Amino acid sequence: MKHYLIPTTVFLLAATFCSAQSISEVSKGLAIDSIRKMQMEQAALRNPVLRQINISTDVITRGDISGKINGDPLFKGKASTVRTTALFNVPVKSWGKNSVSTSISYFQQRLKVDEVQSFQPGLSNDDVIFNKSTVGLTASFQRRDSLFGKPVFYMASVSGVTNDAGSIKKLSYLGTALFPIKQTATTRYSAGVVINIDPSLKIPAFLLFTYWHKFKNDLEFNLNLPSQIAFRKGLSDRLSATAGTSLSGSLAFFELNQPNVPHDANYTTIDLKTGIGVEYRIGKKFVFGMNGGILTPLSARAFDRTKTSDEYFLNNKISNAPYVNFSFSVLPFF
Repeated sequence: MKHYLIPTTVFLLAATFCSAQSISEVSKGLAIDSIRKMQMEQAALRNPVLRQINISTDVITRGDISGKINGDPLFKGKASTVRTTALFNVPVKSWGKNSVSTSISYFQQRLKVDEVQSFQPGLSNDDVIFNKSTVGLTASFQRRDSLFGKPVFYMASVSGVTNDAGSIKKLSYLGTALFPIKQTATTRYSAGVVINIDPSLKIPAFLLFTYWHKFKNDLEFNLNLPSQIAFRKGLSDRLSATAGTSLSGSLAFFELNQPNVPHDANYTTIDLKTGIGVEYRIGKKFVFGMNGGILTPLSARAFDRTKTSDEYFLNNKISNAPYVNFSFSVLPFF
Protein backbone atom coordinates (compact mmCIF):
# COMPACT_ATOMS: atom_id res chain seq x y z
CA MET A 1 0.00 0.00 0.00
CA LYS A 2 2.98 2.28 0.39
CA HIS A 3 3.03 2.75 -3.39
CA TYR A 4 -0.12 4.87 -3.08
CA LEU A 5 2.09 7.76 -1.95
CA ILE A 6 4.08 7.75 -5.18
CA PRO A 7 1.62 9.84 -7.24
CA THR A 8 1.56 12.49 -4.53
CA THR A 9 5.29 13.00 -4.70
CA VAL A 10 6.47 12.92 -8.30
CA PHE A 11 6.11 15.98 -10.53
CA LEU A 12 7.32 17.02 -13.97
CA LEU A 13 7.17 20.59 -15.15
CA ALA A 14 4.95 20.47 -18.19
CA ALA A 15 5.03 22.80 -21.03
CA THR A 16 3.74 26.25 -20.21
CA PHE A 17 1.84 28.33 -22.70
CA CYS A 18 3.83 31.00 -24.48
CA SER A 19 3.38 33.30 -27.47
CA ALA A 20 5.74 34.95 -29.94
CA GLN A 21 5.53 38.43 -31.42
CA SER A 22 5.61 38.48 -35.23
CA ILE A 23 8.35 40.66 -36.76
CA SER A 24 7.66 43.22 -39.49
CA GLU A 25 9.90 43.18 -42.54
CA VAL A 26 11.32 46.71 -42.68
CA SER A 27 14.40 45.97 -44.73
CA LYS A 28 16.42 43.13 -46.12
CA GLY A 29 19.62 41.23 -45.46
CA LEU A 30 21.63 41.94 -42.33
CA ALA A 31 19.30 44.74 -41.23
CA ILE A 32 16.43 42.25 -40.90
CA ASP A 33 18.57 39.84 -38.89
CA SER A 34 19.71 42.63 -36.57
CA ILE A 35 16.15 43.83 -35.91
CA ARG A 36 14.89 40.30 -35.31
CA LYS A 37 17.65 39.53 -32.83
CA MET A 38 17.04 42.77 -30.92
CA GLN A 39 13.26 42.20 -30.69
CA MET A 40 13.71 38.56 -29.72
CA GLU A 41 16.12 39.56 -26.97
CA GLN A 42 13.64 42.08 -25.54
CA ALA A 43 10.83 39.50 -25.71
CA ALA A 44 13.06 36.97 -23.93
CA LEU A 45 13.76 39.46 -21.13
CA ARG A 46 10.00 39.71 -20.55
CA ASN A 47 9.34 35.96 -20.92
CA PRO A 48 11.98 33.45 -19.68
CA VAL A 49 10.41 30.65 -21.76
CA LEU A 50 11.83 32.34 -24.89
CA ARG A 51 15.42 32.30 -23.63
CA GLN A 52 18.04 30.00 -25.13
CA ILE A 53 18.77 28.33 -21.80
CA ASN A 54 16.74 28.62 -18.60
CA ILE A 55 17.60 26.76 -15.38
CA SER A 56 15.64 27.36 -12.19
CA THR A 57 15.14 25.84 -8.76
CA ASP A 58 12.00 26.18 -6.63
CA VAL A 59 12.24 25.62 -2.89
CA ILE A 60 8.66 25.09 -1.66
CA THR A 61 8.26 25.17 2.10
CA ARG A 62 6.40 22.69 4.25
CA GLY A 63 2.61 22.52 3.83
CA ASP A 64 -0.36 20.24 4.41
CA ILE A 65 -1.17 17.39 2.03
CA SER A 66 -4.06 14.90 2.08
CA GLY A 67 -5.30 12.34 -0.41
CA LYS A 68 -8.39 10.35 -1.33
CA ILE A 69 -8.38 7.18 -3.41
CA ASN A 70 -11.59 6.25 -5.24
CA GLY A 71 -13.34 8.77 -2.99
CA ASP A 72 -12.13 7.26 0.29
CA PRO A 73 -9.61 8.99 2.62
CA LEU A 74 -6.09 7.64 2.04
CA PHE A 75 -3.63 9.69 4.10
CA LYS A 76 -2.64 13.13 5.34
CA GLY A 77 0.70 14.65 6.27
CA LYS A 78 3.20 17.44 5.62
CA ALA A 79 5.10 17.91 2.36
CA SER A 80 8.11 20.02 1.33
CA THR A 81 9.58 20.13 -2.15
CA VAL A 82 12.67 21.16 -4.10
CA ARG A 83 12.19 21.26 -7.89
CA THR A 84 14.86 21.96 -10.50
CA THR A 85 13.94 22.50 -14.14
CA ALA A 86 16.09 23.14 -17.20
CA LEU A 87 14.94 24.20 -20.67
CA PHE A 88 17.20 24.37 -23.73
CA ASN A 89 15.82 25.99 -26.92
CA VAL A 90 17.78 25.17 -30.07
CA PRO A 91 17.02 26.76 -33.48
CA VAL A 92 17.56 24.17 -36.23
CA LYS A 93 16.93 25.88 -39.58
CA SER A 94 15.29 29.00 -41.04
CA TRP A 95 14.32 29.66 -44.64
CA GLY A 96 12.05 32.37 -46.01
CA LYS A 97 9.11 32.75 -43.62
CA ASN A 98 9.67 29.33 -42.05
CA SER A 99 11.75 28.03 -39.16
CA VAL A 100 12.28 24.78 -37.29
CA SER A 101 13.44 24.49 -33.69
CA THR A 102 13.74 21.96 -30.89
CA SER A 103 13.43 22.23 -27.11
CA ILE A 104 14.90 19.85 -24.56
CA SER A 105 13.59 19.92 -20.99
CA TYR A 106 14.81 18.24 -17.82
CA PHE A 107 13.04 18.05 -14.47
CA GLN A 108 14.30 16.80 -11.11
CA GLN A 109 12.47 16.86 -7.81
CA ARG A 110 13.09 15.92 -4.22
CA LEU A 111 9.95 15.73 -2.11
CA LYS A 112 9.66 14.79 1.54
CA VAL A 113 6.37 13.69 3.10
CA ASP A 114 6.43 13.44 6.90
CA GLU A 115 3.98 13.26 9.79
CA VAL A 116 2.07 10.72 7.68
CA GLN A 117 -1.25 9.55 9.07
CA SER A 118 -2.68 6.61 7.13
CA PHE A 119 -6.39 5.89 6.76
CA GLN A 120 -5.94 2.62 4.85
CA PRO A 121 -4.88 -0.77 6.29
CA GLY A 122 -1.31 -1.63 5.32
CA LEU A 123 -0.26 1.93 4.40
CA SER A 124 2.77 2.87 6.48
CA ASN A 125 2.98 6.02 8.61
CA ASP A 126 6.73 6.28 7.91
CA ASP A 127 8.26 9.43 6.44
CA VAL A 128 8.93 9.19 2.70
CA ILE A 129 11.55 10.93 0.52
CA PHE A 130 11.38 10.74 -3.27
CA ASN A 131 13.91 11.82 -5.91
CA LYS A 132 12.63 11.71 -9.49
CA SER A 133 13.73 13.06 -12.88
CA THR A 134 12.10 13.29 -16.31
CA VAL A 135 13.19 14.37 -19.80
CA GLY A 136 11.12 15.95 -22.59
CA LEU A 137 11.77 16.75 -26.25
CA THR A 138 9.73 19.07 -28.49
CA ALA A 139 10.14 19.68 -32.23
CA SER A 140 8.42 22.81 -33.61
CA PHE A 141 7.69 24.32 -37.01
CA GLN A 142 6.88 28.06 -37.25
CA ARG A 143 5.70 30.12 -40.20
CA ARG A 144 4.99 33.84 -40.60
CA ASP A 145 2.27 34.39 -43.19
CA SER A 146 -0.92 36.32 -43.92
CA LEU A 147 -4.61 35.40 -43.91
CA PHE A 148 -7.28 37.61 -45.49
CA GLY A 149 -4.63 40.30 -45.81
CA LYS A 150 -3.73 40.18 -42.10
CA PRO A 151 -0.44 38.88 -40.65
CA VAL A 152 -0.59 35.55 -38.85
CA PHE A 153 1.91 33.38 -37.00
CA TYR A 154 1.48 29.59 -37.28
CA MET A 155 3.15 26.99 -35.11
CA ALA A 156 2.90 23.20 -35.04
CA SER A 157 4.80 20.99 -32.61
CA VAL A 158 5.10 17.44 -31.33
CA SER A 159 6.28 16.69 -27.79
CA GLY A 160 7.44 13.52 -26.10
CA VAL A 161 8.02 13.11 -22.36
CA THR A 162 9.46 10.14 -20.50
CA ASN A 163 11.22 8.93 -17.39
CA ASP A 164 12.43 5.79 -19.18
CA ALA A 165 15.12 5.87 -21.87
CA GLY A 166 13.52 2.86 -23.54
CA SER A 167 10.11 4.40 -24.30
CA ILE A 168 8.08 7.60 -24.66
CA LYS A 169 5.46 7.74 -21.92
CA LYS A 170 3.47 10.70 -23.28
CA LEU A 171 3.11 12.05 -26.82
CA SER A 172 1.11 15.20 -27.66
CA TYR A 173 0.60 17.55 -30.61
CA LEU A 174 0.07 21.30 -30.52
CA GLY A 175 -1.13 23.70 -33.23
CA THR A 176 -1.33 27.49 -32.85
CA ALA A 177 -2.54 30.36 -35.01
CA LEU A 178 -1.77 33.82 -33.58
CA PHE A 179 -3.03 37.04 -35.19
CA PRO A 180 -1.26 40.32 -34.29
CA ILE A 181 -3.95 42.98 -33.84
CA LYS A 182 -1.87 46.03 -32.95
CA GLN A 183 1.87 46.65 -32.81
CA THR A 184 3.42 49.97 -31.82
CA ALA A 185 6.53 50.94 -29.90
CA THR A 186 4.59 50.87 -26.60
CA THR A 187 1.62 48.55 -27.17
CA ARG A 188 1.26 45.11 -28.76
CA TYR A 189 -1.59 42.66 -28.56
CA SER A 190 -2.58 39.51 -30.40
CA ALA A 191 -5.31 36.87 -30.32
CA GLY A 192 -5.36 33.30 -31.50
CA VAL A 193 -6.40 29.72 -30.98
CA VAL A 194 -4.52 26.67 -29.70
CA ILE A 195 -5.38 23.08 -30.60
CA ASN A 196 -3.85 20.51 -28.26
CA ILE A 197 -4.16 16.84 -29.22
CA ASP A 198 -3.51 15.11 -25.92
CA PRO A 199 -5.23 11.90 -24.72
CA SER A 200 -5.45 13.26 -21.16
CA LEU A 201 -7.34 16.44 -22.11
CA LYS A 202 -11.10 16.57 -22.45
CA ILE A 203 -11.10 20.01 -24.12
CA PRO A 204 -8.70 19.94 -27.11
CA ALA A 205 -8.73 23.68 -27.91
CA PHE A 206 -8.66 27.06 -26.16
CA LEU A 207 -8.31 30.73 -27.05
CA LEU A 208 -5.06 32.67 -26.63
CA PHE A 209 -4.66 36.39 -25.97
CA THR A 210 -1.44 38.34 -25.44
CA TYR A 211 -1.07 41.98 -24.45
CA TRP A 212 2.01 44.06 -23.70
CA HIS A 213 2.16 47.76 -22.85
CA LYS A 214 4.96 50.05 -21.73
CA PHE A 215 3.89 53.08 -19.69
CA LYS A 216 5.61 56.47 -19.73
CA ASN A 217 7.45 55.64 -16.49
CA ASP A 218 8.90 52.52 -18.23
CA LEU A 219 6.67 50.16 -16.24
CA GLU A 220 5.74 47.20 -18.46
CA PHE A 221 2.50 45.22 -18.25
CA ASN A 222 2.54 41.74 -19.78
CA LEU A 223 -0.60 39.59 -20.13
CA ASN A 224 -0.52 36.10 -21.67
CA LEU A 225 -3.91 34.45 -21.23
CA PRO A 226 -4.46 31.86 -19.95
CA SER A 227 -1.00 31.51 -18.39
CA GLN A 228 0.46 34.77 -17.03
CA ILE A 229 -0.11 38.30 -15.80
CA ALA A 230 2.92 40.33 -14.74
CA PHE A 231 4.45 43.77 -14.26
CA ARG A 232 8.11 44.48 -15.00
CA LYS A 233 10.16 47.57 -14.17
CA GLY A 234 13.72 48.29 -15.19
CA LEU A 235 15.62 49.71 -12.21
CA SER A 236 18.85 50.18 -14.16
CA ASP A 237 20.45 49.00 -17.39
CA ARG A 238 21.09 45.60 -15.80
CA LEU A 239 18.62 45.27 -12.91
CA SER A 240 14.86 44.74 -13.22
CA ALA A 241 12.00 43.89 -10.85
CA THR A 242 8.88 41.81 -11.55
CA ALA A 243 5.57 41.06 -9.84
CA GLY A 244 2.74 38.84 -10.99
CA THR A 245 1.01 35.48 -11.22
CA SER A 246 1.76 32.59 -13.57
CA LEU A 247 0.11 29.24 -14.26
CA SER A 248 2.28 26.15 -14.18
CA GLY A 249 1.65 22.46 -14.57
CA SER A 250 3.37 19.17 -13.87
CA LEU A 251 3.20 15.62 -15.14
CA ALA A 252 4.50 12.37 -13.66
CA PHE A 253 4.41 8.72 -14.69
CA PHE A 254 4.22 5.81 -12.28
CA GLU A 255 3.47 2.11 -12.16
CA LEU A 256 1.35 0.60 -9.39
CA ASN A 257 0.88 -3.03 -8.45
CA GLN A 258 -2.12 -2.60 -6.19
CA PRO A 259 -5.74 -3.75 -6.47
CA ASN A 260 -8.42 -1.36 -7.75
CA VAL A 261 -5.94 1.07 -9.37
CA PRO A 262 -4.47 1.09 -12.91
CA HIS A 263 -0.95 -0.20 -13.43
CA ASP A 264 0.11 2.61 -15.80
CA ALA A 265 -1.01 6.02 -14.61
CA ASN A 266 -0.35 9.73 -15.01
CA TYR A 267 -0.26 12.24 -12.18
CA THR A 268 -0.86 15.88 -13.10
CA THR A 269 -0.93 19.10 -11.11
CA ILE A 270 -1.93 22.68 -11.88
CA ASP A 271 -0.44 25.46 -9.74
CA LEU A 272 -0.51 29.24 -9.48
CA LYS A 273 2.70 31.03 -8.51
CA THR A 274 2.22 34.58 -7.21
CA GLY A 275 5.22 36.61 -6.17
CA ILE A 276 7.81 39.32 -6.71
CA GLY A 277 11.38 39.04 -7.94
CA VAL A 278 14.49 40.64 -9.35
CA GLU A 279 16.78 39.82 -12.28
CA TYR A 280 20.33 41.01 -12.86
CA ARG A 281 22.00 40.89 -16.26
CA ILE A 282 25.71 40.08 -16.45
CA GLY A 283 27.39 40.87 -19.75
CA LYS A 284 25.20 40.74 -22.84
CA LYS A 285 23.58 37.32 -22.46
CA PHE A 286 23.59 36.03 -18.87
CA VAL A 287 20.72 36.70 -16.45
CA PHE A 288 20.54 35.73 -12.77
CA GLY A 289 17.22 35.92 -10.95
CA MET A 290 15.54 35.40 -7.60
CA ASN A 291 11.86 35.57 -6.74
CA GLY A 292 9.51 34.42 -4.03
CA GLY A 293 5.88 34.34 -3.04
CA ILE A 294 3.00 31.92 -2.58
CA LEU A 295 2.39 28.71 -4.53
CA THR A 296 -1.31 27.79 -4.79
CA PRO A 297 -2.06 24.20 -5.93
CA LEU A 298 -5.31 24.14 -7.94
CA SER A 299 -5.49 20.41 -8.65
CA ALA A 300 -3.46 17.24 -8.16
CA ARG A 301 -4.87 14.06 -9.68
CA ALA A 302 -3.80 10.57 -10.74
CA PHE A 303 -5.60 8.74 -13.55
CA ASP A 304 -5.26 5.85 -15.98
CA ARG A 305 -2.79 6.75 -18.74
CA THR A 306 -5.39 5.88 -21.41
CA LYS A 307 -8.08 8.14 -19.89
CA THR A 308 -8.61 11.86 -19.28
CA SER A 309 -7.67 13.70 -16.10
CA ASP A 310 -11.38 14.03 -15.19
CA GLU A 311 -11.50 10.24 -14.72
CA TYR A 312 -9.10 10.24 -11.78
CA PHE A 313 -8.81 7.65 -9.02
CA LEU A 314 -6.56 9.70 -6.71
CA ASN A 315 -7.28 13.29 -5.70
CA ASN A 316 -4.84 15.20 -3.50
CA LYS A 317 -5.42 18.45 -1.65
CA ILE A 318 -2.29 20.51 -1.03
CA SER A 319 -2.24 23.73 0.98
CA ASN A 320 -0.77 27.04 -0.15
CA ALA A 321 2.90 27.35 0.71
CA PRO A 322 5.62 30.02 0.47
CA TYR A 323 8.31 29.41 -2.14
CA VAL A 324 11.59 30.93 -3.27
CA ASN A 325 13.06 30.52 -6.75
CA PHE A 326 16.64 30.91 -8.02
CA SER A 327 17.33 31.04 -11.75
CA PHE A 328 20.09 31.33 -14.33
CA SER A 329 19.33 31.92 -18.00
CA VAL A 330 20.98 32.79 -21.29
CA LEU A 331 19.39 35.17 -23.79
CA PRO A 332 19.12 34.08 -27.45
CA PHE A 333 22.54 33.99 -29.08
CA PHE A 334 21.69 32.30 -32.41
